[in-house]
Amino acid sequence: MRTTSFCKAAYAAALWCCAATGFAVAHVPDAAPVQDLGVSEVSDADGYKPTTSANYTEITSDAWEGKALSAADLLSTLPGIQAYKQGGLGSFQTVSIRGIAARNILICVDGVPLNDASGGAVNLGSIDLNQMEKVEVYKNNVPVKFGVSGVGGAINFVTKNAVKKGGRVLAAYGNHNTWEGSFQVATPVTDSIMFASSFATRHSDNDYEYTNRNGTQYNDEDDYTATRENAEFTDVSGNVQFRMLHGNGYFSTLAVTATHAESGNPGKEEQQTKVAKFLGQSALVRYGFESVGYFDETLFLNGGVSARFDKNVSSTYYPLDHIGYSNSRYIEYGAAVYKVVPEITAEWTPVELLVGSMRLAGEWERAEARGDSKDWAMDRFTFLGSGDLYYQIFKYGGFGTEGSVQLLKDHLDKGEFIQPTGTRRLEDAEDRDATVSGRIYSRLGAAESPLTGEVSIGRFYQQPALMELYGSYPGILSNPNLKREKATKFEASGLFRLPGGHTDFRATYFESHIEDGICWVILAELLRAENVGRSRVRGAEFELNSTPAKFMDVVLRATFQKTEDRSHSNTYRGNMLPGEPERSYFAETTFHLPLGFDFGWVSEWRSVIYSDRANRMNQPAVATHRANLAYNPFEKTRLTFSVDNITDEKYRNFYTPFPMPGREYKFTIIQGF
Repeated sequence: MRTTSFCKAAYAAALWCCAATGFAVAHVPDAAPVQDLGVSEVSDADGYKPTTSANYTEITSDAWEGKALSAADLLSTLPGIQAYKQGGLGSFQTVSIRGIAARNILICVDGVPLNDASGGAVNLGSIDLNQMEKVEVYKNNVPVKFGVSGVGGAINFVTKNAVKKGGRVLAAYGNHNTWEGSFQVATPVTDSIMFASSFATRHSDNDYEYTNRNGTQYNDEDDYTATRENAEFTDVSGNVQFRMLHGNGYFSTLAVTATHAESGNPGKEEQQTKVAKFLGQSALVRYGFESVGYFDETLFLNGGVSARFDKNVSSTYYPLDHIGYSNSRYIEYGAAVYKVVPEITAEWTPVELLVGSMRLAGEWERAEARGDSKDWAMDRFTFLGSGDLYYQIFKYGGFGTEGSVQLLKDHLDKGEFIQPTGTRRLEDAEDRDATVSGRIYSRLGAAESPLTGEVSIGRFYQQPALMELYGSYPGILSNPNLKREKATKFEASGLFRLPGGHTDFRATYFESHIEDGICWVILAELLRAENVGRSRVRGAEFELNSTPAKFMDVVLRATFQKTEDRSHSNTYRGNMLPGEPERSYFAETTFHLPLGFDFGWVSEWRSVIYSDRANRMNQPAVATHRANLAYNPFEKTRLTFSVDNITDEKYRNFYTPFPMPGREYKFTIIQGF
């Protein structure tokens, strides 16, 4: 297909541009003093920026650099967030937020959604934190700048940007031949153009030992210790960004990002394969502008357009199947997804106590077959309008509202789309109703108040993804009659700061009622997406941040929740939702020692979780600990040695054959310039 050749060329050019341009401009001599091109944010020493909202947390790179944390590990340090991993570096990883499944969480990079036509959860293992400047986490709602619509909240990864002059180099090495390398540079090209580039790569053999259950999950007598094979992972990514100040006071930004990842797939314990693999490629081009203020700087306009390409292909090959028959078929299947999003936003402050914003966006998404899948293609056209308005009624309180409307149209283009009643060609996609979401909230307390709080209630909707409606992969049935998922969510939170500003305590109550949740169910050895019923999640989060002495920082976090399957089936009604513990705790202590040393200790614990809706397969409670020792011999030099999973826990997810690695070590050096 011509589009395939074009995208291969575009992807290769994007990745080459990110690397080559970065090396070329890294040696540009200092130009004249550059004009102010932005503001650098300041965060606490632990990397978590202070905020008065329990719904929003901003995490900066201080929280993860040198600490052997993946994206899922990092996010699960926050209360109310649970991580799911299927192995070591680069393995499939997701998170849930307050009991809402990963597939319902909007994952973005620089505001561009990574969620695609498959409808599955975004693989956080593919995100290299060495490319990121900060992470924005929204637990309760999807903010206006992303469209408001969505059930499970949003997570936005922000790449290194062209704002502050400087750069750095990072190198890391750990056991299982795990290594990482990256560099970033930001430098003025002229007095009105700032350039930034970053390049990163990661690799791991992932050949750690694990307990092979020998195909008998509940019989421990025949278990033995094995070493993972064909589990290696390698990725490389690059990012180039130009930030320009124009003569009329406008800013504009042009950015190109590309990623290439390859990994093996060792197969199940009793069905090992040495040639199965996974290939993932992505490229993103963004252009955006920021206006000067209009009407005495009461109105600001921003806008832009982004284009994204993703291709993911898996391949398997079993020379001898598990019952002894020869099977030489090489199976390869996957999809390529194209996405274009033009948007414009406005921020409006007509009077001092009234603030509003609005976003209008369109989206074209196209998914096409790759590998051995039958030739098929699907398109989705979406229009999204969203806005919010907040009025500060008096000094210590205000009221706000936000909402969105989403219109979409699907189109099917060739291929056999399988119905449960048999195979027939679906000529047209089903019409989908407009989706309307909204939330109202109230805030109490001024910024300088020792006690602040927020209460909100909202109704959110999420439309099924293209491949959930028209299942296109082998072994997947279509279900064009899927209903949209619905959720009613309530939150009440409070923040209390002790006098002196060295300690703050946050408490949050949350409750969600989800209707028509989508799950994949097995029908005659085939998969089909179904609306399976209702669920309810109730819980509370607690967080304490304290600096009791100049040499010590303490963070304590806890989550208590009750998740309940409320479907009409007697088999499941009243059970806990899969993968959701009733309790989880997090404790971190950092000691700032003499001579430039820092020592940190982290302990995490979660209660029993179930891996199935019937609550028959349970995973015991797990406690993990990690420590890191950092040394700053010079102002811009940092050396870190970290040990993860100190007690060598080797738990696994029952749904997969991939055990967790045991104890891991990592040494990191960061040199700034």
